[in-house]
Amino acid sequence: MSEGTLLDVVYCEGWDPAARALIGRLSPGTARKRDAAGEQYAVALVRPGTEVPLVLLEIAWKHCYARSVQFDELGRRRGFFEFRVLEDSALFLMKVEQWTYRFDDQEEFDKKSAGRTEMSFGPDGKGWMHQAPQGYGGGSSSGQVTKQVSELTMPKPAFGDWEPLAKSGPLTLRTPDAPDTDPPLPVEERPWRPSVPLRPSGMDEMFTAGTRFSLRGDHGLVEVELRDAGKLRMPSGRLVASDPSFLDTDTEHFTVTVPPGEYRVEVSVLRFVDEPEHERVAAAKLVVADVPVATWETALWAGQHALFLGDGEFYGYGVDSGTGCFADATALPEEMDDDLLEKFEEVDPYIDVTPEGADGNVIAFTTGWGDGSYPTWIGRAADGTPVCFVTDMLMLDHAQVQTA
Repeated sequence: MSEGTLLDVVYCEGWDPAARALIGRLSPGTARKRDAAGEQYAVALVRPGTEVPLVLLEIAWKHCYARSVQFDELGRRRGFFEFRVLEDSALFLMKVEQWTYRFDDQEEFDKKSAGRTEMSFGPDGKGWMHQAPQGYGGGSSSGQVTKQVSELTMPKPAFGDWEPLAKSGPLTLRTPDAPDTDPPLPVEERPWRPSVPLRPSGMDEMFTAGTRFSLRGDHGLVEVELRDAGKLRMPSGRLVASDPSFLDTDTEHFTVTVPPGEYRVEVSVLRFVDEPEHERVAAAKLVVADVPVATWETALWAGQHALFLGDGEFYGYGVDSGTGCFADATALPEEMDDDLLEKFEEVDPYIDVTPEGADGNVIAFTTGWGDGSYPTWIGRAADGTPVCFVTDMLMLDHAQVQTA
């Protein structure tokens, strides 16, 4: 775009890629109210007299999310710049995706022959880049990339200050006085949604004995049984969650700690209704206090930042033995010997083990369908106090609660 390009600001629900049209026109006043409430809306920057935007801004401050979408002259999306709002209210560019179309009749996102570059960055500016200059049919390369954090951050824009977020050079923006022209769309019918990391679901039902779930696929109906797996001794209050066969003194603990003490571990076991001998552990909970959970968050290790997770992503620990565990940081062995490893091979569905010479113990449990990667969630009371840690085997992800 040339310097000082004149563009009209059109507030709306977003871009319909099938119809190649803006939908759900909003008045500036409605958009401003959504902005203040953190609710999602979109800002299209279009040449006067045209309908296809040069830039579309998707904003959802409640989710710390903003994205700038760039279009070519034919209405094909060619660039995505995804931002997160950090704790200091700075806007951080965490992901870039750019497409290069070589022909006028080339389809949008033609993976075979359209050029593609992807970059993602962590909070320290270190990241990863993948390039396929002529599409995946012409070869690709990947490697590390680093940028100064100052290059990736900018102030969060005030409502109406769209030029910096547009990532398109000097602009002259005008906002026509337009009313809402379409009825508001329900959230589930809006043409886009913010990128949101995986969130826990059904946690109360997962730890309510007798609750029945219908699992995805052909796995059928299961019923929750609760088992007391013992008490975890925590001299330091620093919780470790891991595959027990990987435990050693280098195993990291979560950044959120609890007061030193002993805490009950409860496991949620799913028994298959049509196959009563078949049972699997859906989750394990370290109960810090018998207080209702008001909010959930992901448990983090040092150096991790939940805002930098992509859509549906999570931080979890890898399991290669079909077993997970809780342990205090003081219970970690110098190295995993054969005798200790043999004990962890006897988990069915849980076991309490004290490594030789340790003050703390390790409570291990089987992990859902077996090997994989599993998140741990922290439940907090209304006053923000941590009241539990739950390792979720994701068996009930998208499962349906069955009511009587």
